[in-house]
Amino acid sequence: MPTPSPTPTPTPEPTPNAAALPDFGAGELIVTTIDGLRVRQRPGMTSLILTGLLPLNAELQVVMGPILVEDTGWYLVVDADPDEPQFEEGWIASGFEPDAFLASTGAASAETPFLASFAQDGNAQYGPVEIGDGDHAIRWVALDPERSRCQFAVLLAAGSAEPVPAIRATIGDGVVPGTLQPGSFAALGVRGQVFINVESDCAWTMVIVRVPEPLEEPAPSPSP
Repeated sequence: MPTPSPTPTPTPEPTPNAAALPDFGAGELIVTTIDGLRVRQRPGMTSLILTGLLPLNAELQVVMGPILVEDTGWYLVVDADPDEPQFEEGWIASGFEPDAFLASTGAASAETPFLASFAQDGNAQYGPVEIGDGDHAIRWVALDPERSRCQFAVLLAAGSAEPVPAIRATIGDGVVPGTLQPGSFAALGVRGQVFINVESDCAWTMVIVRVPEPLEEPAPSPSP
């Protein structure tokens, strides 16, 4: 009687994690690699949908990311495609390498206001980032992967100067966005070669944004 062949044991699929997320920088132009992605108000499959299904090769500009929410990677993007559906800004699922939903075009927008973006779980140090004249802001999103409570703090240092506290927040059980407004950024007196120090036990992403100067309204014509 022939000996039965052993049943092969299937190889388990690896658990998606932040190390397998595609890596794009602030201002980078990317395209969708599949048909049917949606843009959402915040990262997460239960967040409000902002637009219809994006087609294959829809062009987007990266603002910040990635951040892992509900076992899915997310990037904040702005619309860079003239075709429908159109939107201003929103979060889009990135998928995981080697079959990510997004791919780089190898180009960046020449007029982007997004200077630099960072993403990490926990503490991190970056820099220097050149902060020139004019108004700047920092936008960020953080969450506790355990959905309990975590701390998110950012300190900025100009050159070899001592770091100064810029952002401090306690994150509860949701996805929390925030902004260091231009007035607060300017009050810190941080200019030139700036180093960023993040002290956190959260998952987070942030971007430094150059804020355009407001358009001057024309002076009223003198009364006849």
